[in-house]
Amino acid sequence: MTIVITMAGLGSRFIKAGYQVPKYMIEAHGKTLFEWSMESLNGFHTQDNHYIFIVRKESESKDFIQRKCKDMNLLNISIIELDYLTDGQATTAMLANQYWTKESELLIYNIDTYVEAGQMRSEQVEGDGFIPCFHASGTHWSFVKLDEGGKAMEVREKDRISDNCTLGAYYFKSCKLYEELYQEYYSSNENLENGEKYVAPLYNYLISKGGDVRISLVDFDKVHVLGTPEELNIFIETYKG
Repeated sequence: MTIVITMAGLGSRFIKAGYQVPKYMIEAHGKTLFEWSMESLNGFHTQDNHYIFIVRKESESKDFIQRKCKDMNLLNISIIELDYLTDGQATTAMLANQYWTKESELLIYNIDTYVEAGQMRSEQVEGDGFIPCFHASGTHWSFVKLDEGGKAMEVREKDRISDNCTLGAYYFKSCKLYEELYQEYYSSNENLENGEKYVAPLYNYLISKGGDVRISLVDFDKVHVLGTPEELNIFIETYKG
């Protein structure tokens, strides 16, 4: 499996909150947010996996990732450093195509969430696309609506069409499938949302082509969102390990 970690955002909310290091280097309960987020993927780990990290080019970013991956026994890694902002996570993930094998399964993760280890697992995966979800309040998520048979019918950004909120992990049965969906769907600028190219809408396109998209449900108490300073503070104050 190819696992692409998109971590090339500005982290501006953390900068405004006074943090002096990139978000993924911030420590909580004795680990960096990078380590917490990567622990979420333990259920997918095999020695054959290829981990591709896409990060903003900063003075210590590459050394930091290499060191932490060695500590976690992640040996097959590639690092792409960017000195610019892309037009969305879908585009950021596509930059990994210089390293991936087209036939490999693909998992994209946005590193803003700690899902307790083992809650997301490779044996849960089914279909052409697969989206781990949980139930939470609010409208700031992506949402997945299911049909009576449990197949995904529709995925929407920040539009609460169901209680199934995405966790930021997106699976496609092959890197080739992702490339095709991205190139076809985003060939029209009309498909951008708020000027950005998101991953979630690619599932709608896949469904429209007859693809089978499935979800899993993770218990709310096992999900710890780390995307904003406020969410990080909640994790620091409430997580008991």
